Amino acid sequence: MLDGFYHALEAIGYTHPIHPTQVNMPIGLVVGALVLALAAVLSKKAHLAVSARHVVIVAFFFLIVTAGAGLMDWLHFYSGVWLFPIKVKVVLAVFLFFLLGAAVLAGGRLEPTSPVLISLYVLSFLTVVALGYFGANLVFGGRTPPLPQQYHAGETVYRMNCCGCHPYGGNAIKPRKAVLGSDKLDNFPKFVGWLRDPRAPMPPFPPERISDAQARQLYQYVKNLHD
Repeated sequence: MLDGFYHALEAIGYTHPIHPTQVNMPIGLVVGALVLALAAVLSKKAHLAVSARHVVIVAFFFLIVTAGAGLMDWLHFYSGVWLFPIKVKVVLAVFLFFLLGAAVLAGGRLEPTSPVLISLYVLSFLTVVALGYFGANLVFGGRTPPLPQQYHAGETVYRMNCCGCHPYGGNAIKPRKAVLGSDKLDNFPKFVGWLRDPRAPMPPFPPERISDAQARQLYQYVKNLHD
């Protein structure tokens, strides 16, 4: 079902993860809540602090949606592999969930400009900054090496299935087992055999995920990176 959802998006020309389209909402809302809360303290206008609490409530619910999209992207694009940035992002997302939840609950009991609330807003802000850093690490660390237009189809397959664990033809999990220079590139049958039945932690890619035609496009792309 999950792959079907992404294949439907691909059919209309959308080949990117969906998490990045959601992630700016909770980040922006957390920043907005902190700005409003600080403005309330400096100006002594309580209605700004009330607005900050309302913004935090919206951020809390958007975080749930964003985290769900991130989980889907992780399962589809990274096949559930626990890359270090993903581990950190999961821990930070859970921490942010509890911070925002605490801010929502405390906001109904404490004074709008309470130091406790302000502290929760500051911690939430620092957490989204860290989430943004490790998210960028995944995005920019997973770029695909460029090749001529004739290899564009293989590059697309690589970007959608491989670059999370193999940025720039390397290997984020086992650096000594890079794609570039691998003996799995000796010939196509050997390559596709490994693709279908690899050793852990690499997940298998059955024909429903990467067709034989796509596997050949992928092979041509990676083989030319090697050459």
